[in-house]
Amino acid sequence: VYTVHKTDHGVWMVNLGDKLVAISTTCTHLGCIPNWLSNDNKFKCPCHGSGFQVTGMNFEGPAPRPLERHGIYLDGEIVVVDKSKKFRQELNQWGLDGSEITI
Repeated sequence: VYTVHKTDHGVWMVNLGDKLVAISTTCTHLGCIPNWLSNDNKFKCPCHGSGFQVTGMNFEGPAPRPLERHGIYLDGEIVVVDKSKKFRQELNQWGLDGSEITI
């Protein structure tokens, strides 16, 4: 998980082994900003306790759904994140064209 763009762009870049995704830093409970806890390998919301796996799936706390993913694509060798496009797991949008980059 690359956290360098968390504050300035509201996105985590996550290498899932065979793909790269851009995960929104906005908790799906009340819009707080979770933290990446590398020792626990999870995102954890400090406000209400929601926990999310590295993939963005919710697994603890009050968050009603997984974190959203932003659009992502390659422009030559540059990774571009398109925050105007959102992909939601519960709508079966993860894995659609533009939701990830195969690496």
